[in-house]
Amino acid sequence: MVTIERRVAGLLHYRKMWFPGYEQALEITRSLGPTDVVRFFAAPGKLYALPNMVKHRELQTARIDLSAGPTRVLSGMKKKSCRYEIRRAEKMLDLVEIEINSARAHRDFLQIYNGFAEIKGIPRLPSRWLREYSAHGETLVLYLKGKALCCHLLLCDPETRIVRLLHSGSLRLQTAEDAAACGALNRYLHWHEMQRYHAKGFLTFDFGGIRHVDDNFSRFKLSFGGVVMPEHYYLFSGSQWIARLGNLVYEKILRHRAIKANGDSGPITDE
Repeated sequence: MVTIERRVAGLLHYRKMWFPGYEQALEITRSLGPTDVVRFFAAPGKLYALPNMVKHRELQTARIDLSAGPTRVLSGMKKKSCRYEIRRAEKMLDLVEIEINSARAHRDFLQIYNGFAEIKGIPRLPSRWLREYSAHGETLVLYLKGKALCCHLLLCDPETRIVRLLHSGSLRLQTAEDAAACGALNRYLHWHEMQRYHAKGFLTFDFGGIRHVDDNFSRFKLSFGGVVMPEHYYLFSGSQWIARLGNLVYEKILRHRAIKANGDSGPITDE
């Protein structure tokens, strides 16, 4: 389980937790104090009846079974929309560099992602959030001829051996030339990550949620051959009225973000 903690308004003890087991989640919800608020992502589906639950949603995500090995993973990808693009990217590798968790990677990740977010009309990612997430994962930036082109932020849980995509961005909306290069190289960066985490002993690559199987983002993720699986999101609190008020504000922010970016309500994000 991965946990990120914050103090909100100097009063609330706010925690975000990914991949909790049932017994872990049960113990946490039973020990909540009046100022404790916890959000579970990718949690078991058996917690909805607990008395201190404020919110529950069943969502969907796409997962790749890394335990099958790189050869099987690659063969499971769609031939034209994914494998062909990866092979095309591999012909450019003498011009490509990938940096992981360096100061340069963190700086360029924020530049790429926040530029992408500005064009899409969605909130920027604060640098403090990147520091929080990077403590539990990895920031990868792909450079073409020295130019930062696409980037991913991944959450890594050694306990469950799941790696999850949290945020991604690219220059594909900047110019036609950037868009052409990103189509292949962004797919290659995902493929690079799958091989990397398989070598590290991770069993699952989680694309971090899908909305509808026929929208562009979902089609992109599913082109890698992943299996669509249900997952559960929860909000729990020791004080119901505080949590419900906070959740009302949170849901309004998410809906506003999704409408601007996609024209629909979308799923709960990992924020």
